[in-house]
Amino acid sequence: MTKNQLEHRYHSTSLLDGCRSALLLLLVGLLTLTSSCSDDDGTNSGPMLEGKIVSYNEYGGAMLSITEEDMTNAGFTLGDVLSVTIAGKELAVPYYDGYYSVTGDYLFVAYPGYPSVCFTANNIGLPEELSGLEGETIVVRMKEKGGKIDVQKALSMKYTNIRENYPSDEVFANARAVNAGNIASGRLHRTSSPFNNSINRAYYVSEYLERQKVKTVLNLADTEENMLSYDMPPYSRTLWESGHVILRQLKADPTADDFNNRLIDALKELPSHPAPYVVHCMEGKDRTGYVCALLEGLCGATYEEIVADYLKTYENYYEITPEKDPGVCDALVSLRLNMCLTYYAGVDDESLLKDIDYEKAFSAFLLSHGMSRQQLDALVQALTVSD
Repeated sequence: MTKNQLEHRYHSTSLLDGCRSALLLLLVGLLTLTSSCSDDDGTNSGPMLEGKIVSYNEYGGAMLSITEEDMTNAGFTLGDVLSVTIAGKELAVPYYDGYYSVTGDYLFVAYPGYPSVCFTANNIGLPEELSGLEGETIVVRMKEKGGKIDVQKALSMKYTNIRENYPSDEVFANARAVNAGNIASGRLHRTSSPFNNSINRAYYVSEYLERQKVKTVLNLADTEENMLSYDMPPYSRTLWESGHVILRQLKADPTADDFNNRLIDALKELPSHPAPYVVHCMEGKDRTGYVCALLEGLCGATYEEIVADYLKTYENYYEITPEKDPGVCDALVSLRLNMCLTYYAGVDDESLLKDIDYEKAFSAFLLSHGMSRQQLDALVQALTVSD
């Protein structure tokens, strides 16, 4: 090889090495730039939206200049977890179309009928430091795409009021005996409303109660004024006219003093009425679910038994089961049922619930909230001892 050929090869190799080095430096720079623009968890990458607080609603929530359409156009979807920056605070906030968080937790709500998105703390409104900030800028970024999608799916499910869409009258009526723990067979039942037919189930419930020879009703939904306005099915009217309908209209918050004061007052009265008993609200879902969970635990049910009975309602209405829909069922239990159980059991950590002695814990709750030992024993006997 000649001297000129060697020099040409040397210069070609040097040029190629130089290009490779430059390209490597460029790639390193790009990677550094990308890393500096996003956090490890993805916050500050992807969608970003800026708006302002326009006003506060009657519940203490901030109504924003951001609409649901704005959220969609920016790339956010229901079930995402957002990074929300406001007044110098950065908060992780789920985005739902309903109030699906536990009391006090922050959330973004694109609630049907609202003109814009609401930023609030569930059930209590925003704290003082985030109130009175009309005109304040609020910045929304993605924190975790789909991070709360199971909650969104679980609590936004819809059912129909058409009997033909359900496999049986009892499933349609959400009617069944409660058999958990030591509750005597056929002693306690739960249903949707046998009086209010606004969801087309009252006549089916009434027929179920007649077949089961139910004699006493614990009604968690109605006042006497409501009852007088209903065109009741025949057996439901018989129950009402018998004087064995205990009316205790409750809101669906088992941690509220009003809920428990009114409920415990009704439970003191229950043993003075004849069995079998039925507990109902409107759908037989939330208020009924909480009360039945309390009675089941009081009568020695395990956590697994309480959960199984609670989820049966969601199978009846939505065909949701732990086998087919584990994530959705876990969300329902954690957000709804466990909130009730931890309160009545006096624990803060839901991971402890599987090991609770519910008979002992729930007895202690009732005794500490105005029920005497004699009243408690009479209630347990009414539910566990057959005539």
